[in-house]
Amino acid sequence: MGRRKPTVSKHAALFSDERVVVGVDDLVLLPSVSETSILENLKMRHAADVIYSYIGHVLVVVNPYKWLDIYGEDSMHAYMHKARIDVAPHVFATAEETYRTMLSEEDNQCVIISGESGAGKTEASKQIQNYIAGVSGSGAGVDKVKRTFLESNPLLEAFGNAKTLRNNNSSRFGKYFELLFDSAGRPQGGKVTNYLLEKSRVVKPGKGERNFHIFYQVLAGLPTAAKQKLYLDRGGPESYHYLKTSGCYDVDDVNDTQEFEETMAAMQHVGIKRKQIELVIQTLAAVLHIGNVQFQPETVGDAEGSSLRDRESLRIACELLGLDAAKLEHALCFKLLQTMAPGGKIESYEVPQNTSQAKSQRDSIAKAVYDRLFDFLVERVNHALDIEKKAEKHGEILEIEDMTTIGILDIYGFEIFDKNGFEQFCINYVNEKLQQIFIELTLKSEQEEYAREGIEWAPIPFFNNKVVCDLIEARRPTPGIFLILDDTVKTMHSRQGESVDANFLDKVAGIHGSHPHFSKRGKTFEIKHYAGDVQYNIDGFGDSNKDFLSKDIALIISETSNKLMRYIFPEEIDLNDKRMANTAGYKIRTQCEALVTALMDCTPHYVRCIKSNDQKQPNKMDDRRVIHQIKYLGLLENVKVRRAGYAYRGDYGRFVDRFRLLSKETYPEFRGSDKKGTQAVLRAAVKSLPQLETEVQLGKTMVFIQTPETFFELEKLREKKLGSFAMRIQKAWKKYFGRRHLLQLSHDITKLYTSNNKQRQRVSIYRPFDGDYLRDSTIREVVMGIIQHYGDSEKIVFMDEVQKACPIAGVSPDGSPIALVGRILIITDQYLYLMEKRTWQPVVDPKSMWVPPLVYLRRRLRLTAIEEITMSTLADPYFVLKVHQEPLLLEPNKSNWADNKSTMVCMATGKKFGLFNRRHHCRYTGKIYCNDVCKQLEVVPDLGFYTPVRVYDKVIGLMSTEMPEDQLLLSEKKTEIAVTLVDAIRSLASVVTPISFSDSIRLRRAASAGLSKTPPQQIQFVSSGHDRITGDINNVQIQVAPGVPDEYIRKRRKREKARRKKLERQREEELAIRAQRHAQRSREREAERLRRVAEKKAKKQAEKEARKQALTSRKSAKASMESVRKFGENVQSSSSNGGIGGANSELAAILARRRGA
Repeated sequence: MGRRKPTVSKHAALFSDERVVVGVDDLVLLPSVSETSILENLKMRHAADVIYSYIGHVLVVVNPYKWLDIYGEDSMHAYMHKARIDVAPHVFATAEETYRTMLSEEDNQCVIISGESGAGKTEASKQIQNYIAGVSGSGAGVDKVKRTFLESNPLLEAFGNAKTLRNNNSSRFGKYFELLFDSAGRPQGGKVTNYLLEKSRVVKPGKGERNFHIFYQVLAGLPTAAKQKLYLDRGGPESYHYLKTSGCYDVDDVNDTQEFEETMAAMQHVGIKRKQIELVIQTLAAVLHIGNVQFQPETVGDAEGSSLRDRESLRIACELLGLDAAKLEHALCFKLLQTMAPGGKIESYEVPQNTSQAKSQRDSIAKAVYDRLFDFLVERVNHALDIEKKAEKHGEILEIEDMTTIGILDIYGFEIFDKNGFEQFCINYVNEKLQQIFIELTLKSEQEEYAREGIEWAPIPFFNNKVVCDLIEARRPTPGIFLILDDTVKTMHSRQGESVDANFLDKVAGIHGSHPHFSKRGKTFEIKHYAGDVQYNIDGFGDSNKDFLSKDIALIISETSNKLMRYIFPEEIDLNDKRMANTAGYKIRTQCEALVTALMDCTPHYVRCIKSNDQKQPNKMDDRRVIHQIKYLGLLENVKVRRAGYAYRGDYGRFVDRFRLLSKETYPEFRGSDKKGTQAVLRAAVKSLPQLETEVQLGKTMVFIQTPETFFELEKLREKKLGSFAMRIQKAWKKYFGRRHLLQLSHDITKLYTSNNKQRQRVSIYRPFDGDYLRDSTIREVVMGIIQHYGDSEKIVFMDEVQKACPIAGVSPDGSPIALVGRILIITDQYLYLMEKRTWQPVVDPKSMWVPPLVYLRRRLRLTAIEEITMSTLADPYFVLKVHQEPLLLEPNKSNWADNKSTMVCMATGKKFGLFNRRHHCRYTGKIYCNDVCKQLEVVPDLGFYTPVRVYDKVIGLMSTEMPEDQLLLSEKKTEIAVTLVDAIRSLASVVTPISFSDSIRLRRAASAGLSKTPPQQIQFVSSGHDRITGDINNVQIQVAPGVPDEYIRKRRKREKARRKKLERQREEELAIRAQRHAQRSREREAERLRRVAEKKAKKQAEKEARKQALTSRKSAKASMESVRKFGENVQSSSSNGGIGGANSELAAILARRRGA
């Protein structure tokens, strides 16, 4: 109906694997269970625009009163083929579970959506339909079915929805939509059943509310010529009595003209012909004109009567409906009554109607016409979805018994108002029946499953509301309220208004006065429903229950010349017929019985809708109103029941598939049965979750876990394992991508080596490029902390430990004039880091304690400062980074220093400075600290401090302490480092860093000789029989063993190629074996599934046959009773209760049987 108002999406992360969970997704996991804790969790999630939560398999949704961008195709795909537990709570998850369960279990499904007006039931229903339409099969016929049932929504909303104080698009009828699917899951047809249309709205919408949308759409969207033809050109809604009394004509953000066009298009889509559409609009116009018929008082004989104030509106209405205006005028002002004369003869006489009674007659016509018109539209939708007629038309044979259905029930939620009447009584009765189904299908079936699986369990206590349902609907042994009301109406058919209502209340109180769930209070009676106590005012109960036209008016309508009117009022009226039409109570009981029968044949899924506030405002949660809904929706009871049973139950196969990676016995390959696999998983998990010992039970085909906390701890173990796998996958991908990306560069540098006669080490031949070689997790954590200190979020492309050549005084004991010290080399896509690792040993006893290794940053260098990479032509692991050098700063940089005078306290401890608490500027941060935390001395060359100065203790190790100068480094991975640096610098600055070769290198040292860490000698590379470093204060000679010959490289390449082929063959063979095992396991699981499906079908068929037999028995018993439905039969009353004890009363017969008569 176009009620959505798009807003900016906040849900980009809703469907991601790393989404942030607000509160708890499942209310069963709340630390403490109460209505308040449920409210707080819903409130927290609502504030974050997370409107969906679970109670086990029950979906709870809070209406946000704004459009959230979480229903598009991307959202739909995020839930397709996903288990409910793997995705965020969403109506799509419920729809997915419903659809897939129907396919896998070959069983009928239903979704029961409940909640009060404005809670979002209709929107939830439409989203479920949209999802199922999106994921089910396609084809010309299938797409037509989908289009029909989707287009039925705007059509039925136009005629069945209205603006109320609580909801701008409130459904004023209940709807059970059934879709029929073939074995492939493609929709083939369907059916719509409507319930409890609020006919009273046609004649009297509430103040500040609107009548049904269609009236305003017709007045806004109908062309001028058509309006003139239907006499609707005399003004807007304010010109029609049925529309103007409420004082509300418009709805925010709704264009009635545009809505009219959509409704007309929807009528065509569902197959309503153009002439039929014209007749429908003509009938709507007639209803508006009927409302404009007004009466004036008139004395008829000695009685108070009435007459028409103006005949024009009646004439127009009768013209449009094809009725005789004179006859209808007479029927409105005079009511035909019939009595039984002695001898069984029926005598008829007319009674003048006062203005109030005449208006009631007028309104009854309008309500009846609109009600039948609505039924006609539903019938047209059903005709378009009728699979049998479609098959018959195309000469096809359908096996409907092999098809399955998904039903979606969108019906009024439980209602408690300040004044509750007959409509609320009927609505709450239906909700009691739905609660009874919830108990029957959910709680009882859960316990039956425990017994069937042979596991130990404690009975779950719950309130069985059958006693309340019997109070309302029972026939025997004690008649229910509906039966008493029907009997009262029939025995007092000639009377109206308060006398009927009062008599009815007296009878109910007389029969049920001692019932624990019933009490009488003045003109009201109270019923203790499952959702709370409700007081019902009896005013209008009798008239509302009659729900039929008087026979004289029905006779006039039956003589209509209008084709549509003849179709929707097909009854033949016989004034001498003694039978009385069915009451509203009888109709709703019959409909409810059919609904219960349909639902009992399905596996139920539940959606509980909650409105966040009555003002329809976004971002607002009314605690009092939400608590009220939590109470009557029974959410607290749902949570308690779910926690009382087993929180998780699943097939062994499904459990193994989900958790097999927790055990080495089941991952990566498992060969045993699913049950043994489950046991293996639990044995592995119990090491981390010892509570599994007592909380898990293994049934015949399923595993049960008692508490939700334990199950979610198991889920966390799985997530942790997946996280470690993800890291391995990322690393493998990085390795693969790095090798692929650097393969060309490696090839280029190999050619460069060859052209410069560069010899190769054995270790460098066919060495893969991994990039990340730092294995120590403790060191890694400290290193990452230093990088993050600089806010460098750049991608790390290389990380490993290397050695750096540093000068020494004199010559080392082994004769080397230089020292090789350990460094950690990190290359990001913008910077190069050189860090030093130090390990401190305790002075007293090295074994008594362990001190984590410390890592100090020695140089942070921007990659563009590397001017050249130099290597020798020999087979050595050395390489030189030639670094651009900046001149020394003449003055230290103090631009970041805090003001000394205005700073009175230490910026770290908060201590005041004084005589015994001196202040110090940290030369690195520029902040001012006290002596307690600023004791360390360190050089800060980047800021011009070339001698040790005071720095804040906590920045030690975070700043560069060496100056930019050439670096002589040693690493077996020098080729990878060179390739990585060249590629990173080219990406950063679009320049190619040259790689040069020389066996004699002079390193450029730092401008401050005292801070230089680079050897001052000339570096000479010479070929020798072994690796060794010699020299003196002027020269360093690095002796290098010979490299591998070319013949070795060719043979190695050939062996590597053969090895890869062998591995590929082994992998293919292993995959084939795994595929065979998987196929066998799948066949075994499918056989088990089919066995369970057959067993379930047999049980359902037996239950259906039992219900059918019970119904046949009831009908037989009813047929054997004395007939009490004969209108006008002389009743001998034994009391003054208006016929309740009469011998010919249905109630009297029931009571007589109770007394043993």
